[in-house]
Amino acid sequence: MQILVVKHGALGDVVRTSYFARALREKFGDRLRLSWLTAPAAAPLLRFNPHIDDLWTSFAEAQPFRYDRVYSLDDERDVLDGVVRLDAAAVTGALLQDGQPGYTDDAAGWFDMGLLSRLGKARADELKKLNQRGHAEIFGEIFGVDGVQPHFFGNPRLERWAEQALAGQARVIGINAFAGGRWPSKELRLPELNALIDAIVAGESAAGSGCAVMLVGAGGDHARNRELAVARPGAPILVPNTDDSVLRLAALVGRLHAMITSDSLAMHLAIAQRIPTVAFFAPTSAPEIDAFGLVRKVVSTAPDYCSYRKDADNTSVTARRVIEQVSGLDRR
Repeated sequence: MQILVVKHGALGDVVRTSYFARALREKFGDRLRLSWLTAPAAAPLLRFNPHIDDLWTSFAEAQPFRYDRVYSLDDERDVLDGVVRLDAAAVTGALLQDGQPGYTDDAAGWFDMGLLSRLGKARADELKKLNQRGHAEIFGEIFGVDGVQPHFFGNPRLERWAEQALAGQARVIGINAFAGGRWPSKELRLPELNALIDAIVAGESAAGSGCAVMLVGAGGDHARNRELAVARPGAPILVPNTDDSVLRLAALVGRLHAMITSDSLAMHLAIAQRIPTVAFFAPTSAPEIDAFGLVRKVVSTAPDYCSYRKDADNTSVTARRVIEQVSGLDRR
């Protein structure tokens, strides 16, 4: 059984889709050869997954083979152009139909809510807001498997490094408050972020006193996190630089007591490693994120919640509401 999964991004989506590698392996056993085609930036997230036989970053690598089924899970035209050139007995997901982007009926549960929706953008947006099913349930139907669970296979060397780096800290709560500038409404507003950091450092969260804060973010977000730490000299605030490796970020996240995060890669890395998580949502869908018994959700109460607007109203996502949810978390 030769299967190819085509899933490039976003990085968090690659993480949660990778859960299905194990499920497919369990379904088909030793007769499965599972290949995966992804973007170069996402490849490290899959590199150590023992259930993936071939990991590729270009269609040229995938073209020499014939597949019993291709799962095409991206909607970008250049990806669909690559999928149409593959030798596949069957395709599930996004594809070109009479030269135009479309998708198969057995993947409609996902793509009806997306950019390719045959129902039109207005109905797609409405379906996103009405949706109460998580990614695992929807994609379980697409892949034909049940009961998928989160897991992540990181770099063992970096995991040992992270364990040593945090060895002197009794408890560390991660905060990923920013969203790279692309989604301002995903971010925790600065007054609320300051209040949240100060409350945790002061021992006012359920983690109690002696708890350190790790501020997570890449690029410009890392610089913003450093400014927050510099403004609190002597406070137990860690600002690791993980720009060189997404697996370094994953290793640190895997050592946390808990994670507080936007709908982001950091959230998916925490869930995948079973780290108790408080996630906050304004422009994106909270039900779509599978809790797996690990996640407490702070959801915007504004009318434009789940509008997928970059300027959605996030004023109802407050430090107080986040702290209240931290009290419901249990460490693994």
